[in-house]
Amino acid sequence: MDKIIPQKKWTIKKLLLIIGSPLLITLLVSLAVSSREKSFKVNKNKLSYGIATYGNFQDMVSFQGTVEPIKTIQLDATEGGIVEEIFVEDGAMVEVDQALLRLSNTTLKLDFMNRETQIVEQINNLRSTRITLDQNKRQVQEQLVDLNYNLKEQIRQYQLDSTLYADSVISTTEYLASKANYAYLKEKKNLLSDRLNTDEAYRKSQLSRIDASVDMMERNLEAIRSNLKNLVIKAPISGQLNSFDHEIGQTKAKGINLGRIDRLGNYLVSAQIDQYYLNRIKGGQKAKASFTGKGYSMQVEKIFPTIVNSQFEVHLVFTDSILPPNIRRGQNIQLRLELSATKKALVVPRGSFSQSNNGKYVYVVEENNAYRRKVKLGSQNPESIEVIEGLTKGEKIITSSYNAFGDAEKIILIQ
Repeated sequence: MDKIIPQKKWTIKKLLLIIGSPLLITLLVSLAVSSREKSFKVNKNKLSYGIATYGNFQDMVSFQGTVEPIKTIQLDATEGGIVEEIFVEDGAMVEVDQALLRLSNTTLKLDFMNRETQIVEQINNLRSTRITLDQNKRQVQEQLVDLNYNLKEQIRQYQLDSTLYADSVISTTEYLASKANYAYLKEKKNLLSDRLNTDEAYRKSQLSRIDASVDMMERNLEAIRSNLKNLVIKAPISGQLNSFDHEIGQTKAKGINLGRIDRLGNYLVSAQIDQYYLNRIKGGQKAKASFTGKGYSMQVEKIFPTIVNSQFEVHLVFTDSILPPNIRRGQNIQLRLELSATKKALVVPRGSFSQSNNGKYVYVVEENNAYRRKVKLGSQNPESIEVIEGLTKGEKIITSSYNAFGDAEKIILIQ
């Protein structure tokens, strides 16, 4: 027979359900609250802070540049060859037209000799032609002189014969012969004069072409000689010789770089600047350079707008009459470039916070908490950032990086 077991009024499951319900409600409320306002706890001593202040502000960019001579000449091998002699060492100070290095090129020398022989022969032939033309001119002139003399004699004889014939002293045959001879010599003189004029025009044209040809050949000959002269590398300017590392017997190809000469006494600074500033930098803008603890005035001389690796190149020159002492090529120098005039503005100290969120918001400190607030930031310089809206004078913000805060609306500052 079945035995009736009395049912217990309070079971363990009921007790857990009754006890857990308030905890569950509390947890749900906590989650609801935290979802509305996400927070993040951090030791306040590990953060940096800044106060919004109102005062003078100037937009500027800070960057590092490299010192370079204003004028540098590259030394290239106009003709190839083998290094035969080295006259100076790398780093030496050289004068203009000073011999630096000699190359030897047997093929070039033989080619010069052959071409020189051919050109000299052609020049001699042209000069011989010129002499022949001059001789022909003189021969025709001599013939014309003789003819003029004979014609004058014949004119006198013809006049005499005409008088004698009129007086019936000579026969008609003799008179007509004298007259015919006079007409012949006169015609011959006219023909010879025409020939002389025609030959002279042709001779002048020929002489002009001969002179032009001889001049061109002599220039070609000089160009060939200069190619041989190019085997001796000379300094185009006075200055310091650099990157000039060669050995006797080395073969140097035509066009290869052999070194450079830096003209000392004046320098420029080459710098790479972020492309963000390309449209804000103009020629003539002022800059300050810091070198060995001293400041020097500079200005933008040239801007290269080509973007490489998100940067563009700028050249700046010193405007001070006294350059930094012991300045050398390749030295690094810190610069600040002024992008605007000084103005009054609300600013906060520059910090890594602006890079964490592109300057869209800040955490404003209120006692032991900091709350996220939208802001609009403007220009910046190495020390401060302009605040356009979102903050008031005297408010304190966190200037450390916000990367660890995530999307927290509230930062709890603990000891």
